[in-house]
Amino acid sequence: MLGPRIGGVFKFLIGILLLQVATALLTYTALMTDLQQTAWLFAALAATLGLLVALWFDSVIGSVKEQAVARQHKRHAREREKLRLRAEKDKAKVAKQRKRSSGGATLKTGLAVGGTVGVGVALMFAQLMTLGLLTISAAGGAALGYGVRSRQEKMIRAREQKQAERLVYAESDLPVLTSASPPKSSNPREPKQPGQ
Repeated sequence: MLGPRIGGVFKFLIGILLLQVATALLTYTALMTDLQQTAWLFAALAATLGLLVALWFDSVIGSVKEQAVARQHKRHAREREKLRLRAEKDKAKVAKQRKRSSGGATLKTGLAVGGTVGVGVALMFAQLMTLGLLTISAAGGAALGYGVRSRQEKMIRAREQKQAERLVYAESDLPVLTSASPPKSSNPREPKQPGQ
């Protein structure tokens, strides 16, 4: 980071030293000659020298500014990439946590429904037919409800994942397509405007 600054300082230093040396030579030459005859010549030389040094400093400033902008652009690109990777890791972590939590709930639900069906079958064998059938039908309803709920959750997760992917792709720099002329109407009932 200090390297480009030192390079700019040396370029400015060279320009200042050249200006001082040229000014000293001009002053010495002006003192050794007749100023009444050559005053305009020395004034023109001093103005030209000042213009050249100003152009030198402008080019130094331009190159230092371009280097600073390039460094900033690289820094922003690295930060953008870090943020994108962090978002992907977070998204994967959330998906893994959801999978774990839904897997445990599914196992517990399956055990509960299976146990209820087992109790219903046992009641049927114990000659309590009506109570056994009621227990089995309640367990079937619970299993059906949990199945529908898990399917809905999967659909919601898929929709959320698609939205997250759209957000990631929306951040990327995509070119904008433009049309040279507006699209013509395909509706035959629409009245034609003058000049069409």
